[in-house]
Amino acid sequence: MNHRSAYRWLTPYRRAISNQGRASAWPLNERQPTSLLVAFLGDVHGCVLHALGAALTLQRYRGITLDALVQVGDLGAYPGPERWDEAGRRFGATAPAQRDFFRLLDPTPDLADGLRFALGRLPPLTFVSGNHEDHEWLAALHAAGDPAVTPVDPLGVCHHVTCGSIIELAGQRTAFLGRIEAPGKMDFDPAAYDRLMSTTPGDVDILITHDGPYGMSTDRRGNPQGSPKLTALIDHLRPRLHVSGHYHHQNGPRRYGPTLSYALAQLVPPKSTQWEPSLNPRQQIAPGSIGLLDTDTHTFEYIHDPWLADDLDLTWPVSQGGAGAGVAGRRRVAGGGDPAAGGCSSRADAPLA
Repeated sequence: MNHRSAYRWLTPYRRAISNQGRASAWPLNERQPTSLLVAFLGDVHGCVLHALGAALTLQRYRGITLDALVQVGDLGAYPGPERWDEAGRRFGATAPAQRDFFRLLDPTPDLADGLRFALGRLPPLTFVSGNHEDHEWLAALHAAGDPAVTPVDPLGVCHHVTCGSIIELAGQRTAFLGRIEAPGKMDFDPAAYDRLMSTTPGDVDILITHDGPYGMSTDRRGNPQGSPKLTALIDHLRPRLHVSGHYHHQNGPRRYGPTLSYALAQLVPPKSTQWEPSLNPRQQIAPGSIGLLDTDTHTFEYIHDPWLADDLDLTWPVSQGGAGAGVAGRRRVAGGGDPAAGGCSSRADAPLA
């Protein structure tokens, strides 16, 4: 499958990178003549194999091909568990799938085969920083590679976009602003924010952020959630679409002038929280954690398909074809046989290689 239109970042060289990593030249103002589909994923928190499995299942269930795959921050991008923050250590202790990002960095041969299988059918997963990533590690990867978009794993499954970048994604000029509005190291990068605020209004089609606009919802104490600075940015840029995460629940659409804003749920909610002791014991994909955009009709849809109620089985032998026998069966992707031999499972108590 050719994902030549998946994304290209607006450097002076105007490169286009396919999921095979080959570069080619494209006119800056090119638009694809046919409709393109972009899937957006909510907070992943390390469960990257669930993310790939969900994207493949969505394609199979709908009979579609995704042209771009975007994650709105809190992918869980850390180089190792020793760099996890406190929340990562706490949730990772009861949900081993949150360690799957580490397996992406050093895959077993079987897992590598499964990931190559997935990459042959999906565009790379493009993500922006949330407030639960190793920002220093990501900055070092960019310093050694491309300053705007760089792969973070050996096979190029996940590509990180620096805050303040504007890239062309499935024919749409897409701006990215990671982190959140909060005092301290997780606050918006001032230079990135100023760069986007200096962009001409209307020059951006899609805005991807981790935080949401101010007043989008309230917390358990009734306090308003969201960022006033992000609301100001939306009002300035006037994109057609804004997609965010961070608050772990579906919220939208909300209109800000010409902009429709959508927030996504967490992709795999935890087994339990202090407020909900049996929140997601089977570690299923949450309804509203995936959004689908048709760039021709400009329609955005929250995914609430029946397959979300299934257990997302992420174990399969590559030699038998992978990716499931059909939409009514169990879902299979990215692994290879027994989880203990390098595959993976959506069950939170599954052994990990």
